Amino acid sequence: MERGEVYKVIIVDDNKAFIEAVNLLFDKMPQFEVICCAYDGAEIVDHPELVNADLLLIDVNMPVLDGIAAGCQINYKRPDLKMVAVTLNCDRVYLEELIRAGFNGFIDKTKIVTSLPQVLSAVMNNKYVFPKDILVSMRS
Repeated sequence: MERGEVYKVIIVDDNKAFIEAVNLLFDKMPQFEVICCAYDGAEIVDHPELVNADLLLIDVNMPVLDGIAAGCQINYKRPDLKMVAVTLNCDRVYLEELIRAGFNGFIDKTKIVTSLPQVLSAVMNNKYVFPKDILVSMRS
């Protein structure tokens, strides 16, 4: 992450209250600017703001098109876009699916207040934010 650079963010979650809360967190991080919010994976896959984004913060469990399926489609179109999943499910198989779909990291939804700045900083510095044992086993 270069000093003074502002990254454009899209937030996708089917819970409007959660999006409002995350927007408040982003208000305290001047290096990030929320340019768009969407409420379903299907809504974001062809959204015009996708071409302007540097980072996609997307919930995994949503109706119509879940975050993993949306992430796969978006990764195909924009492999340079950083994607971070927000999820309550942190089991190994689930996290491996995120990696295969092209995600750069994940945040446990219950810990978003404390972990969002560190995870996003790492991801924007081209690091993967998953448990190390999962990353090692995926390379094998």
